[in-house]
Amino acid sequence: MNIRAILSLLIFVLVKAKDSGSFIHPGLLHSSSDLLRMRSMVTGEREPWNTAFLSFAADSHSSLSYSIQGPDTIVTRDRKMSNVGNNHLAHDSVAALQLALMYSITSNVSYAALATRILVSWTNTLTIINGSDAQLAAALSGTQLVNAAEIIRYTYSGWSSEDIFKFENMLVNIFYPPTSQTTPTLEQQYPFEANWGTSGEKAIIAFGIFLNNRTMYQYGKSLINSSKCANLTGTINPEGQASESGRDQAHTQLGIGNLGEAFQMAWNQGEDLFSLVDNRLLAGFEYTAKYNLGYTVPYNESFYRCDAFLVGGPWPIISNTTRGMWRPIWELPYAHYGSIKGLSMPFTLQQIKRNSPDGPNPANAIADNAAWETLRFRLDPTL
Repeated sequence: MNIRAILSLLIFVLVKAKDSGSFIHPGLLHSSSDLLRMRSMVTGEREPWNTAFLSFAADSHSSLSYSIQGPDTIVTRDRKMSNVGNNHLAHDSVAALQLALMYSITSNVSYAALATRILVSWTNTLTIINGSDAQLAAALSGTQLVNAAEIIRYTYSGWSSEDIFKFENMLVNIFYPPTSQTTPTLEQQYPFEANWGTSGEKAIIAFGIFLNNRTMYQYGKSLINSSKCANLTGTINPEGQASESGRDQAHTQLGIGNLGEAFQMAWNQGEDLFSLVDNRLLAGFEYTAKYNLGYTVPYNESFYRCDAFLVGGPWPIISNTTRGMWRPIWELPYAHYGSIKGLSMPFTLQQIKRNSPDGPNPANAIADNAAWETLRFRLDPTL
């Protein structure tokens, strides 16, 4: 067994053990005050939250008539073979979260009951997540699923302690290994590479909070600072250019959106990662917003992801592929930097004003980021 394998095994053993240390619950993407704010804004028909909620409620994943697409015994996400169960997991994890939010906003227990059915069905069935892109499948859908579980666990009494325990075991034994790349695929040279890595970082932080596992939580945070190919300064340079900016704008937005979610969860635990490296994440959002709004931005062709050659790089110029196709990732960072801290984000704000209220992730990226952000994260009604 080589050194890397030994270290990976050691980390896995460590994170399986729960640590002492209190966490705030609910405390992933939404705290108790967040849930109360959403409910009060919607019930009071305040704008833009009310209009955003009407669109959110009309989405099929928010409906009591949602038909559970899984569960599957095996979930495979692979670029060279069929993706068995991956779309089922993605849709069901998004539905579980949206139904949990519907319950929080409306107090209708039928939404919580359906969300709980999704959680229980996958817990009792899923045995493995595999394939070349297993890290993405486990991390992206896993983040959605555990955010649903966090809300249900701490606001609804209908999820039994036995089923919660089984869900915890599923996170540790099925979702965590591919998310953390303790079971790396042959195609990845580095365990935490670009968007694979930022997806894994946000998921590990989320898993750690839900599991009350301080070691896992700290490990997720440490990766943001130290992972070779998905650390903050290797993902976003001082001008705000992302390591995927030369590839396309969809992947660029996925990566910075992932970091925003990771930082928000840490913020709800009383830690400020948003301010890391002189607000480097703010620079990333501003640069990306400016370019996608049609402006010219500086571009450093020597700044790119570690394994750029695997996805068509390195890239001599910034990519206009998917330019101006906005993912719903912008309200969360503006709520923190703009509304809470009063920092200037003129291009992010310009984008928000053009596209408010926002909506879901695109159909082919259903579980990628924390969507419907106007409803979920907007703090300032005057935008």
